[in-house]
Amino acid sequence: MRLRPYLLAALIVSAAALPGCANSKKNAKATAYPQVEVPAKIADLDEFADYRNDFALLAVDHPQREAMRGRLIDFLVSYLDAKIRSERDNEATTALEFLVDLYTPAELRQDTQRVPAIASAAHSVYLAAARRGNESPAMLALAAEQHFGADSVRERALSQWRDLEEWILRNGVFSDEAILRHEELEETLEETAALFPSPFIVQRLSDLYLARYEAALAAIDRGSEIGLAARQRAEVTGYLLIRLHLRADDFEGTLASLEKINPDIATRKMMEFIREAQKSERSANAILTLAAQFIPETPDEYSRIPPSFFVQGWGIVENLARRALLRYPDDPFAHLLLARALRQDGLVDASIHHYERSIDLKEDIRDAWEELAFLEQMSLERLAETDPAAAEARLGELDVMHKRAAELWPDRPIRPGLPEANVVVAHGLYNSGRIAPAKALLERSLKIEPVPEALYLLGTIELKQGKLSSAADRFREMVALPFDNQLQRLRWETKAHGFLAQIAASEGKSGEAAEHRRIALRQLNSLISFPSLDEDERSAFLVDRGKIFLASGDAELAMDDFRQARLATPDRTAAYTEPMLYAVSRGYYDEALEIFHHVLTRDEIRETLKLYFSLWLTDLALRQGHEADAEVAALLRDFKADAWPHKLALHAQGKLSFDELLKGAADEGERAEAYFYEGLRQWRSGDPKGAKSLMKKVLGTGMMSFYEYDMALHYLERGELPTTRPKIQVGARKPAPTDSKR
Repeated sequence: MRLRPYLLAALIVSAAALPGCANSKKNAKATAYPQVEVPAKIADLDEFADYRNDFALLAVDHPQREAMRGRLIDFLVSYLDAKIRSERDNEATTALEFLVDLYTPAELRQDTQRVPAIASAAHSVYLAAARRGNESPAMLALAAEQHFGADSVRERALSQWRDLEEWILRNGVFSDEAILRHEELEETLEETAALFPSPFIVQRLSDLYLARYEAALAAIDRGSEIGLAARQRAEVTGYLLIRLHLRADDFEGTLASLEKINPDIATRKMMEFIREAQKSERSANAILTLAAQFIPETPDEYSRIPPSFFVQGWGIVENLARRALLRYPDDPFAHLLLARALRQDGLVDASIHHYERSIDLKEDIRDAWEELAFLEQMSLERLAETDPAAAEARLGELDVMHKRAAELWPDRPIRPGLPEANVVVAHGLYNSGRIAPAKALLERSLKIEPVPEALYLLGTIELKQGKLSSAADRFREMVALPFDNQLQRLRWETKAHGFLAQIAASEGKSGEAAEHRRIALRQLNSLISFPSLDEDERSAFLVDRGKIFLASGDAELAMDDFRQARLATPDRTAAYTEPMLYAVSRGYYDEALEIFHHVLTRDEIRETLKLYFSLWLTDLALRQGHEADAEVAALLRDFKADAWPHKLALHAQGKLSFDELLKGAADEGERAEAYFYEGLRQWRSGDPKGAKSLMKKVLGTGMMSFYEYDMALHYLERGELPTTRPKIQVGARKPAPTDSKR
């Protein structure tokens, strides 16, 4: 959902200055605030995301800011309580992080907030974290209690804080040197201060920095064997103090803290930057120059920078960008800087607003255009998931944006462009069962420029529609596309050859199918061995290779890959769903049961998905004559969470008729599921004709993105359900060689 029009004017600053004057001083006019809609209640995470973006664009003194914040607090506290009750502690901690982020550092410095609901929620997080010995969430929770609680709550939190500090020190690295004894405590404090720079936390960490500074000087004076480490510690103290106090948006506090040390040359230079930013009257340049010193590099697997420094750095940048815009509301680079900071905080729509404002003020900042295009794509993708029609309507706005960019840079199109935007909306339409308009958008995308995403989805649709020849043409076109690098080429060619193998097998061309599988396996071997590959991608490629092995009849090699994928990304849903789908639809009961038992141990995987797995396994066990697994049966019997999945569970147990199930279906997706699970029941009960009729009705819904659609299509193509375990095919275990052309 895009920002509502009546909120677009409710900015952090008002545009009181003359248009086009990028560095003009803000006039002293009283701000005319627009009326904004404060919801009576925030219903779900999608609404929370929308209103959180709105809140980020409200001026700090906006008359309805408190009411909006109150609704956000109500939702987050309720969400946090639910996660605590279900023992999903990580999600509860994340909710607490969002709660404390609703207050700016300047508001926190006033230290006047007493919000019992936040303090109570924080105490719940503390109790859960303390039971498990998790220092970081425990410290954040105590800091929130200390800031937002009543006097008695603050006293209790302070006592527990002292206990926590002692516990961290006792369990940290022991050393006779005072300078070395507080590493773990300092790191935990830094994590907390980066997220929540309350006065208490800032003072506690500042005191620790200064104490370690004095210990370092003492070690240098007595010629300690840790002299080099002591000198380095003394030198870095000024920089640490600057970062800490600027995260709290406190220029005066920064300079005051530096008076307590003997600053080195680098620290003195930074102090000059701060003073210049503080007294800047002519332009935002001094503030932006200061902010540039704290923009962190994006961390990677080789980065040695603590994650807290990344969070802290962007927090400093946001503070300084907001300061710049308060003084100079028409500075395009201040808007650009704030847009980047908001993007890091996940505030996509708020970030988009500031990118657009930056471009309106100075339209030739190419970085702003490119970053805006990327965020517009993200926003469009999110909208397409929930409201494909609204996303389709947005395409006109993006067309205008890209035409404007093309006028500025005729030979350098902004990416992602309109072809990719059309694909994103087509995906949303595809997921909602609107196949015809999805195909039309994909065709439009290909006319603008052929991109692999469009060919891939269009080929997938045509394959599921039984148009094998045209689907094969799409995948061959994918192989023929030019790619920017070897890794990208292998990614898409692997997918294409996998589908071409499937098409050839359906056409009875076993030799051609084997050749495509051989190429796909060779390319997957190369991809999996790529040194720079992240774990999510490696996991996905392992699953793809396992699916090829399973389709070839080698369950052992397939399961080896599926297990490696789970180990690499234990919280990645697709590491369970795709292997389960393949194993069940091909009759591999033991392998599917192994996957099910692993998914039961993962709190990150939705309970509803676990229920669907139990539905598939229950049916497969009945067909193949296996004794019912106790855990599968228990999940099916005890599931009560969601209304529709609960109906499916009752139907599977014979406690709900098909007519009753179908009557309770609210949309095409639920009707597709009702047809499918009743079709399974009729098929195994000896009525294949009736079952096939129902499976065809599944296909008639157009819900191609559903697992049930894929299984119905697979069973109809086979003409039967697998009632026995497949036999291993001769030669299936022969591995493909690795592609040496890298």
